[in-house]
This record gives sequence, structure tokens and C-alpha cells, in this order.
Amino acid sequence: MSGIALLTATKATDAATTAVGLAYVPGIYEANTAAAFLFRRMGVADGLLVTSFCVVVAIALVTEVASIAVCARRADAHLASVVRLVGYGIPSALFAAVSVYNVTQLVAGIEAAVPL
Repeated sequence: MSGIALLTATKATDAATTAVGLAYVPGIYEANTAAAFLFRRMGVADGLLVTSFCVVVAIALVTEVASIAVCARRADAHLASVVRLVGYGIPSALFAAVSVYNVTQLVAGIEAAVPL
């Protein structure tokens, strides 16, 4: 799987779990104040789409520019793959972790709302 595809998939999962939590679980709120402001202005769905797109584009741009810079400075250019691994891998791992956390919050919210 390419780095951009992995990044996009993990960010989409983060956005989807955020959207479900904000829409259906009482007490869930967006912790990022800038994103929360945007959600109030644009709505949750549009705000998540815009922020997710901007985040993926920014990470891809920084990663690819850094990879090109490494290729230009080193004749062997083998470090470009390391730059891409770090540039796409770390944010993807973060978005995956956030998605897992979001799911735990969704489950906790559902368990609290439905008496056993």
C-alpha cells in the first residue's frame, strides 16, 4: 500500500469515527478548538471533509518535498524511502491510534446510553 493511500485511509477512519461520535454520542465534543470552530461554521460533515483533505495534502506535500530534497542531496537516494516511511508512517499511526480511541469512546457512550 502506498504511503498516501495509507494516510488517506487512516485519516478517513479518524474522520468517520469523529463524525459518528459527534452525531450520536451525548457528551462527545471536538477537542481541537480550530476544528470545532470550523464544524460550527460549516457543519460537521463539511468541516471534517475540508480539514481531512487539507491535512492529507499538507502531509503529502511536506513528505514529498523532503523526499525530493533528499534525492537531490544524495547520489544514492536510498534515504528517500526512509523519509516517506517516516513522513507517512508516523501520521498514519497517529490517525489509527486516534480512531481506536474514538471507537472506545463510541462504545463507552453506547454502553452508558443502553442499560444492561
